[in-house]
Amino acid sequence: MSEDAAAPAGRRIPLALLLTPIVALAAVGTVADIVGPGLINERPLLQMFMNPRNRYLLLASPQVDAVPFFAVGFVRLVLTDPLFYLLGLQYGDAALRWAERKLGDEGGFIRTAERLFSRFGPVIILIAPSGYLCLLAGATGMRARLFAVLNVTGTVGRLILFRILAETFRDELLSILAFIQRYQWWLIAASLVVVALQSRRKGSAATLRPPSELEEEIEEAEREIAARPGTEGRPGTEAGPPAGEGP
Repeated sequence: MSEDAAAPAGRRIPLALLLTPIVALAAVGTVADIVGPGLINERPLLQMFMNPRNRYLLLASPQVDAVPFFAVGFVRLVLTDPLFYLLGLQYGDAALRWAERKLGDEGGFIRTAERLFSRFGPVIILIAPSGYLCLLAGATGMRARLFAVLNVTGTVGRLILFRILAETFRDELLSILAFIQRYQWWLIAASLVVVALQSRRKGSAATLRPPSELEEEIEEAEREIAARPGTEGRPGTEAGPPAGEGP
């Protein structure tokens, strides 16, 4: 990653301010996954805001006008991306190592994406600006302006794509919505079981723990990196200028 990708400790946004909204929105998204079968027909915009998964965007689109669909979808999709970006920008390698551990991903997804970012970083953020990829964008030193342009453009493009798909398959989606309405309580019960099982997997509930615990884990990763020989001035330690600034 970029040697200057992390900011000095005195110039960082406190971890609690970054992690608290991430944890809160993750908790709201989990609740929405459980009650989704009940909300998607009655309150589609609320369901979109609580959990903007692809399936909810598709199912909500035939039920709402274009303006609220794009407004709610855009705001919710970009709400946490800057927080993950700043987390990566300011905590560098420590944030990446923390993400690996939370995903149960030693040597896996994060490291593979890190290698690809050197060549395809802008394309990745344009196509798939998920939380951990936004964290990687920050940790690799992507310029804030470039990140913002790519994130906004990609999000708008995603919403346009789902709007077109929803219009193309409108009848099929309405049939699915009718099925969900008919069996919503059974589907809510099934969703509760699925979420409970998923929460037992390592890394699946990485952002559902108290912010203070996540803060301690990132700080511990930072201390481990700082203690390694030859890491003075490296990202994730106390030294080194923030990304985009000269000496």
